[in-house]
Amino acid sequence: MPPPHKFPPNCRVFIGNLATEKTTPSEVASIFQRFGRLAEEPLLRRSFGFVQFETPEAAQSAIRAAQGYQIGGLSIDLTLSDNRPVR
Repeated sequence: MPPPHKFPPNCRVFIGNLATEKTTPSEVASIFQRFGRLAEEPLLRRSFGFVQFETPEAAQSAIRAAQGYQIGGLSIDLTLSDNRPVR
């Protein structure tokens, strides 16, 4: 049996087209905290990242409001992500 997910479904937002070489997790957190409480520090990888909210409503609000927002000179692309562990 697979282990239970750490967070409720529909609370993680995938951030595509993220200029990770010019951005820190604290900068990303400061942008997304206005939409709801973050459950953990944003996770940044090469050109993408994830933000984990505590509620699905906060995740949806962030996607609606911050789609196309400029971070590090690039327009980000936001989508709802599943709760699979990130490698």
